[in-house]
Amino acid sequence: MFRQISKYAVLMLVAGLTLTGCSAAPAERGSGGDGAIEAKEFGAEAGRQPVEVKSSPDKYTWYIKDYVGMNAAAVGYTALDGSRRDAYGSGTLKVVFVTEDGTYLDHDPEAPEGEEGDPDEFLKEYKVTAQNIAPNSEMKYTFMLDENGEEYDALVDAQSYDEIVLAVAPVDKGSSQTKLTEIQASPDKYTRYVKDYVGRNLATCGYLSLGGTFNDHYGQGYIQFDITADDGSYVDVEDEASLRGYVVAGQSVEPNSPITFEFMIDSTTGEEYSNLVQSQSVESVNLTVTRVTE
Repeated sequence: MFRQISKYAVLMLVAGLTLTGCSAAPAERGSGGDGAIEAKEFGAEAGRQPVEVKSSPDKYTWYIKDYVGMNAAAVGYTALDGSRRDAYGSGTLKVVFVTEDGTYLDHDPEAPEGEEGDPDEFLKEYKVTAQNIAPNSEMKYTFMLDENGEEYDALVDAQSYDEIVLAVAPVDKGSSQTKLTEIQASPDKYTRYVKDYVGRNLATCGYLSLGGTFNDHYGQGYIQFDITADDGSYVDVEDEASLRGYVVAGQSVEPNSPITFEFMIDSTTGEEYSNLVQSQSVESVNLTVTRVTE
């Protein structure tokens, strides 16, 4: 069942408090060659030693884990909104799995009526071959403030990464040719960078908003997707099964393009709201999609 998710439900209730896409993928990615990380660079080749990840010195600084070689089912957990997430201190990173042929990897399957299903059933068949953020990359948090200006211990206001993209391959396959684009870390809540959606199954690109649009989170803001099928067919964004039938072949805004945000000001105090966006430099991205062949 397709879940409708509001911006604040995901960012606050799920990400903050629940810690607990078959044709070949397109050869030309929107990112260009410079930012591409080939699977072999962080590949799970024989004899590869896991990267020793640094310990967090405080609640503000965390280091990206080494996921390469892990079974996909061992990565993170399925949150209440149906997304896959991994915990980092008081916050989380959304985990996006990308298969070589663009097919959808179901991390939240529904069990047949009357049966108890294994939520990680399909994930167990895949292993991680590459990640788009290098292990030990620094992730910084800032925290929300109460009415007295005191910092909350566990309510994250902004973080330098929203998600990590993991290339996966069947466990019985030696490697993957999937290329991933390393997205720049956000320096603060005012600047985010456009993600690379090319090669992803369309269903993994965003969420259905309460207003019926297909969006993706960017810090405290979001962008709306306009979907163009290469055969001219209509893509129903409210039908998750339909979204799973497409893989992204192109995007109108280049990966790593900056999106800048301005926040609303409290007319009484003159202070800036921490999570109410007034304007942003990019509001929508057009995704060109092609059907995933069976």
